[in-house]
Amino acid sequence: MIVSATKIQNWCNENISPVAWQRVVVKSLPQLRESGFELSDLMNPVATLVLSEDAFDIIASCIEELYQTHLEMNLVAI
Repeated sequence: MIVSATKIQNWCNENISPVAWQRVVVKSLPQLRESGFELSDLMNPVATLVLSEDAFDIIASCIEELYQTHLEMNLVAI
């Protein structure tokens, strides 16, 4: 399944805090770089930026670690 980076960003803003996405991106960036993402790609993602399941898993894991909340893939899938 493919997920939208902007949908995850919006979910973080609405369900955690307005700065949650930035914190998640910074914390998960070393792992996401292995998939070819850069900080500039993720901080303000364009509407067409999609993430693989692996990238989603990295971000979801980071959200759980930082905020003790679970992000469901079906909430942000395209």
